[in-house]
Amino acid sequence: MSLYGRLRSTNPWPDAVQPSLRPAIMEYVKRVVDIADQLRESMCLAMNINPREVDHLFGPFDCTDPSFWSVKLVSYPPVPSHQATTSGEPLQGVGAHTDSNFMTLICQDSHSSGLQVQHVGGGWIDVPPTEPSILVCNIGELSEIWSNGYFLATPHRVLRHSSNTHSRTSIPLFYNPKLDAVIKPINTDGLMWHRCEQKQWRHKNNKLLGGVGVNSFKSLARSHPNMFQRHHSDLRILADGRIVRRDARDNGSLCN
Repeated sequence: MSLYGRLRSTNPWPDAVQPSLRPAIMEYVKRVVDIADQLRESMCLAMNINPREVDHLFGPFDCTDPSFWSVKLVSYPPVPSHQATTSGEPLQGVGAHTDSNFMTLICQDSHSSGLQVQHVGGGWIDVPPTEPSILVCNIGELSEIWSNGYFLATPHRVLRHSSNTHSRTSIPLFYNPKLDAVIKPINTDGLMWHRCEQKQWRHKNNKLLGGVGVNSFKSLARSHPNMFQRHHSDLRILADGRIVRRDARDNGSLCN
């Protein structure tokens, strides 16, 4: 089995204490994945591609080989008074990064801010709180690979503001092709518009890996290093994000 195959697992639902959570979340996921499918088709049309040409990379929600997705229920607690800075500067919630998946759809808090995206000049823009009926979309690294740089992965971060008096809730859904799919750049020669050469922010030594599984495993190892070490102590992550067995030599080849 490939190393990234470990990502296939069952979720430990708290059915005994909160039986309504599983059906509510699964219904939410099904609807948001449907929206992601429609956005993906729109991206194809923008690239002058028949959306059906990439259908084989994705799978229906309820089939035996579906598109690979994950969802998080995140709560950012308010900043305690003893941690608040005298200048009112916000604390870091999640550091700057790009998502490893195809796209991320975020249902965020309607009354607390925190999410920021970076523009091409290097500055950060606040994403205002939105109603639950509005989803924020971040482009992921796999979209950048697939579109040959036409769509750029969105650098973003989360700050914790001392002005937030309540916990900030965020529900990101990470949408991907099938876990075993390999994404390759398409031919963009016939496009009427080409992106100007510009330096996009990238995490240091972040190798963009076209394999959905290996790029997803990279994200897990970097985002949750303690959990990765606890559950995958026989593996290690190389400087560029590739995952190898702990006793393997780094010979530059990709270990999946």
